[in-house]
Amino acid sequence: MSFLAGAGNATVSQSITPAPNQPAQQQITKSEAGKQEEAERAAARAKAHHFDRVVIIVLENTDYERAMQDPNLTALAAQGARFTNFHALFHPSYPNYLAMVAGTDFGLHRKGSYLGDKQVNFLNDSAHRTIADRLIAAGLDFKQYAEELPSGTCPWNISGLHVADKRGNYVRRHVPFLSFREVQEKWCDHVIQVDSAKADNFFVQDAKKGLVAYSFYTPNMNHDGHDTTAQVSGAWVRKFLDESFPEKLRKGTLVVVTFDESGGNEDNRIYTVFLGDMVRPVNQQDPSALGKRYTHYSVLRTIEDNFGLEPLTTNDRDAEPITGIWK
Repeated sequence: MSFLAGAGNATVSQSITPAPNQPAQQQITKSEAGKQEEAERAAARAKAHHFDRVVIIVLENTDYERAMQDPNLTALAAQGARFTNFHALFHPSYPNYLAMVAGTDFGLHRKGSYLGDKQVNFLNDSAHRTIADRLIAAGLDFKQYAEELPSGTCPWNISGLHVADKRGNYVRRHVPFLSFREVQEKWCDHVIQVDSAKADNFFVQDAKKGLVAYSFYTPNMNHDGHDTTAQVSGAWVRKFLDESFPEKLRKGTLVVVTFDESGGNEDNRIYTVFLGDMVRPVNQQDPSALGKRYTHYSVLRTIEDNFGLEPLTTNDRDAEPITGIWK
């Protein structure tokens, strides 16, 4: 969880720890020659290409059962594939964000609810890679969109920003790509500020032109439900998909709406929906396919398979990709 202090536009001083000194998950890497081969063969190697682009939208801290009581989230579920046995990986929140993009949380969840939620800057080395590496090597692209990302220069070394108006606060920990020094040093221009008060913000402009292969969208802390409720986040995401990213702009795009973690239920079960023109209509979905046990690693593995990318770690390599829902 994140706590912001101050008023007006005061920022919270940075308290970011170095990466923990511990064994990393086994990484699957390639030589320079192998990287070149990866770029040439990725498309041909894709065994399950279902979508051209993916947009991942992460909401906060809500049990599956509570999410399904919200009329906006249930309305979205009726438009695609709603998984009934989907689970977050950890408590607290931050390790789940890391796992979504890196295939591991680097053991942070073992530090407990306070230290495990404390922002880390991971070294730029072979043990700390993200899906951004795989995408770039394959000639694809990624962007990280962050609502209310502060003005200034990358890597925006503040842990959070209090926004004086009613939009909602920013927290850096929910912007997972900024936890990696490689992104800070090489791809800062891929981290995009979104002013949610503007109808024609940078995300909307990009959506109209055509998004890149992989987009991770971080709402502010009102919109994601962290500082509000599931009802607020449900209303926001439905409006976002109606107005900022309407169906006419989503051809070939898989939209993943998920939560970082549950609100505290024992098995960490969360609401996750896949939306897009490549997903079977809800009346053609097989309940047994929707009832398979999946996690955030399953989504990462599905994206990797779709684009013909090598898995990042043993976690996503061993995860079951999501099947049985596609047209």
